[in-house]
Amino acid sequence: MLKTCCTNTYSHDDNENLINITFISDTHEQHRKITKDLQKGDIIIHTGDFSNGECDENDMKRIQKFLCWFSKLPYQHKIFIGGNHDFAIKNIDKFNKLLSMYPGVTYLHQSSIEIPIKNITLKFYGIPYITYLLGWMFYLNDVEQQQSAQQIEQCDILLTHDVPYHSQHLQNRINEIQPIIHAYGHMHGHWGICQKNGVTYVNGAQMGFPGYSYIYKPIRIHITQNKTVILPDQEKIKIWEDFPIKK
Repeated sequence: MLKTCCTNTYSHDDNENLINITFISDTHEQHRKITKDLQKGDIIIHTGDFSNGECDENDMKRIQKFLCWFSKLPYQHKIFIGGNHDFAIKNIDKFNKLLSMYPGVTYLHQSSIEIPIKNITLKFYGIPYITYLLGWMFYLNDVEQQQSAQQIEQCDILLTHDVPYHSQHLQNRINEIQPIIHAYGHMHGHWGICQKNGVTYVNGAQMGFPGYSYIYKPIRIHITQNKTVILPDQEKIKIWEDFPIKK
């Protein structure tokens, strides 16, 4: 059995009229390093790669360590998706059984959840897929990418592991449904925010590359009750005028 997660002290900026959402990603089994930089809030989202890509007998222990930590964070709602390193999810029966032990945590896989909060309802839709790196977890070929993108429902906040500019099918679907926010990770070093055509894109990848050292802080965004995005102080976040790299 794993030890009980330790208790931590967090700062917070409560506001009864704003929904605050914290975005993290690509923690690669170093999630505890970011704990000190997390603020108490309404919702926290992890967009994949909580593990390092190993596929062995310790898979379930890796998931349990992550879920133990994630479930204890001081947020009312906790949502995550998988990433290309998260081979542990491959054993879906064991994964679902373990996940059931953490009722406060939601895992999305080509699925959605609606969360009533502060007099509004936010709909989240999540997919873990990547568009290249054949042989890695959640890889899709072009036909499969198109099928997955077409299944994405109208939502307020779209969660993917891969970046939007790696798939034309994904870009097309985003243009159709116009989410308030599209959150992702995968590309280390492209941490930050980009606003294009009414969509706020958030890359929350924490670790640098190569080396996977903890460099980039969690990204915290506020949403008003009319679903307008309030960005963080620009001194604390990288604001990209356009996507840093296009395929």
